[in-house]
Amino acid sequence: MDQLASFRLAQEFQVGEDLYIFRLGCNCDGSALAVATSEHALCVLDPATLRPIRKLEGHTDVVEDLGFFQSEPSCLASCSHDGSARVWDLRAAEAARCFAVSSNEVYSCSVGRSDSALACAASEKVHLFDVGQGKRMRVYKDSHTDVVNHVRFHPVDSTQLYSGAEDNLVVVLNTDETREDDAMVGCIPNDECVRSFTFVGPDRNTLCCSSTTEDVRIWGLGTEDFGSLRAQFLGLRNHPLLMRGGGGDDDEGSGGYVVETFYDQPSGEVFLLAGAGQAGDLVLFRVTMGEALPAAVFAPPAPGSGLRGHEGIVRSALCLPGGRVLTAGEDGRICAWQEGGAASEQSRFGLEPTVYRAQRGGTAARASPY
Repeated sequence: MDQLASFRLAQEFQVGEDLYIFRLGCNCDGSALAVATSEHALCVLDPATLRPIRKLEGHTDVVEDLGFFQSEPSCLASCSHDGSARVWDLRAAEAARCFAVSSNEVYSCSVGRSDSALACAASEKVHLFDVGQGKRMRVYKDSHTDVVNHVRFHPVDSTQLYSGAEDNLVVVLNTDETREDDAMVGCIPNDECVRSFTFVGPDRNTLCCSSTTEDVRIWGLGTEDFGSLRAQFLGLRNHPLLMRGGGGDDDEGSGGYVVETFYDQPSGEVFLLAGAGQAGDLVLFRVTMGEALPAAVFAPPAPGSGLRGHEGIVRSALCLPGGRVLTAGEDGRICAWQEGGAASEQSRFGLEPTVYRAQRGGTAARASPY
């Protein structure tokens, strides 16, 4: 443990005492942070200070997911267990658009096609809406045979829509095509249920898939390596650094879980943020082909600092410019971490900010991770 790098807790903010935070999101210019909560609302904060700016209310059940527009920093979308999705303008108090998606819970949403379309996952279907007209464009009902947990437009080619489901598949659809059969671009068999995924790499040409059993598989998305397994991290729950609980006998053996994956620009490597048991402990791993190597710990707050850190499962994390990492979860708390146990400690990582625009310039891009 002494040889590992560390992230120190710099700030925290308690959004609520009796709520879960399911998702963090930051807008394209870094001026606003939004959180999706179990109390049927979204909270908008200043990412630099964690001070609340406004509360967005309108959903009538748990808000599961959110996503900012890529070119308009004041707009974001959200989806809820109330069966709806909403588009918000941060300058207004009410939703600009409300979409009746399904009679079932909506688990995931994403904005794409140059901010003109909203995709939503409900049961085994993926719904696509025209944001400007407020109308449903089409429903992809045959791509999956089980519940779709996660949808995301590709951040570079925003016409391509990715969906991951309980049927173990990641499906890629070309939303320019009107017929579902013609829209199918490719399919990746993940071997296990897909809970979520993240695009990483200089051109987002690598996909990190997290399963419901807390395993991670990393797939190539390029023309030459689409669907090829580049790396994997299996058995996360049993890693010695993560076999820690909240102190009770019932929590012993609950093991670790995946929070998020990040891309490190200087090394071209993928890093995995994982949590331990119910206690809110966090460890950053460097992912290789056959194993995950501990790289950094998120140190508990110093006594007398007035900070508490996390005291429950961490559900979401994102990177901000300057090496800051934000985390949030089932304790209703947002924590801001800074690399380095002391101000004089040299930075070891170049974790790429989670905020990025659709277009990425330059022809001399770094090769894909792995």
